[in-house]
Amino acid sequence: MVYLIENGKISAVELENVEMNESKHYWGLFSFEEFEIVRNKFEINGEALPKSIGKRLTKFESHDGFDFVCLNVLNYKDVTVPFCQVSIYFRKDILLFFSDNTLIVQKIIDDILDDATKSISFGRLLYNFFDHITVDDGTFLEDVEQDIMELEDALITTDKDDYVKEIIFLRKKLMALKRNYEQLLDVLDAIQENENNLIDNKSMRYFKIIQGRVDRSYHSVLNLRDYVTQVREAYQAQVDINLNSIMKLFTVITAVFLPLTLLVGWYGMNIKMPEFGWQYSYPMVIGISIVIVGISLVYFKKNKWF
Repeated sequence: MVYLIENGKISAVELENVEMNESKHYWGLFSFEEFEIVRNKFEINGEALPKSIGKRLTKFESHDGFDFVCLNVLNYKDVTVPFCQVSIYFRKDILLFFSDNTLIVQKIIDDILDDATKSISFGRLLYNFFDHITVDDGTFLEDVEQDIMELEDALITTDKDDYVKEIIFLRKKLMALKRNYEQLLDVLDAIQENENNLIDNKSMRYFKIIQGRVDRSYHSVLNLRDYVTQVREAYQAQVDINLNSIMKLFTVITAVFLPLTLLVGWYGMNIKMPEFGWQYSYPMVIGISIVIVGISLVYFKKNKWF
């Protein structure tokens, strides 16, 4: 789909009806497979562009007379895998989007058209695109924080066995988010340098708003990473406490039966004992064993060993 921008207003046109001249500005959305066709129609230069089209990377390139942006749209369901890849070719008279999922980008564009002001520019359109792909990041990060809080509460209230798996999953998610925001900040910094003067000053102010939002999201991710680290340390401390409790229990059991082991060793010697001929010797040994166990348990309980 191609849109013609004249006097700040947008109208749809067919690709074959596009006429390149300085008085007409075009804005379009295409798949990666259509790049060569569009390239010839819009007289796109740059030999390195086909190598970057459709690649899973986020970068900004400023060439003589045009800018080129590659970025990944964040997938809230699985941040480790991009929702789609988008490449943007931008010069004075055209603003072209290429994507492997044109339906998603078309939805974003439709939202932009619905919210379009009476007078619109390429800079404002580009800003609106970045605004739509980052507007829900704050809510998503709040959900991630809630997941971490629930995990922290579960460490105390439940006996689940998959805490390590959940902690590793959260750390991977936050690492992917951190990398995404770092790359997006680099792209926004490069756009604001505006080396080719393709964005008007009025629109440039909006990019500072987007950059501020992404920067806040980036620092929120860093804080959440620290939070996950604290939860992991708390979990490790709880595991150590449980292990110490188990070891204490085994130590008490060993200490209780140690005197009994002495009795067994004593009467296990292959020599004749005087009490072997006494009819109450066996009950006496049983009674002494019970008394030793009872005294040991009372002593350990009094000293809070268990």
